[in-house]
Amino acid sequence: MKVYLDNSILNRPFDNPYVGLNKLKTEILFWILGLIKEQKIILVNSAMIEYENSLNPFSERKLFVENILKLSKIYQNVNDKIYSKAMEISKKFKIKNFDALHLACAIYAKVDFFITCDYNLVRKFKGELKAITPIKFLKEYEKFNS
Repeated sequence: MKVYLDNSILNRPFDNPYVGLNKLKTEILFWILGLIKEQKIILVNSAMIEYENSLNPFSERKLFVENILKLSKIYQNVNDKIYSKAMEISKKFKIKNFDALHLACAIYAKVDFFITCDYNLVRKFKGELKAITPIKFLKEYEKFNS
């Protein structure tokens, strides 16, 4: 099973744990990282994740994400095909270009799950891969391994 973790989940441990479900989402992230370390899940990295992380003004967060990305086994660069796919996704689902580029990278890397804390993106995107929240992924993983 291959997963793509976008920056919203990768940065969740730095969000206020007393707001909404942040604490639970952080726990799920660390659970996913454990599965990656146990080689039960394959983490996909991309040029988009690295680029977005490079824009993070908080060095502690940036370093945290960089260390997670070192666990990835697959790297997806951005090319003309991915850019075209992203523009198609953006137009069809009314998703921001930046998010569409992440989705296009995940599609070309043939991931099973695109995991994000962006509920708006999950609600809008109904494409050829599963874009889901961390909580939904927990349920999907349990079904997948039953």
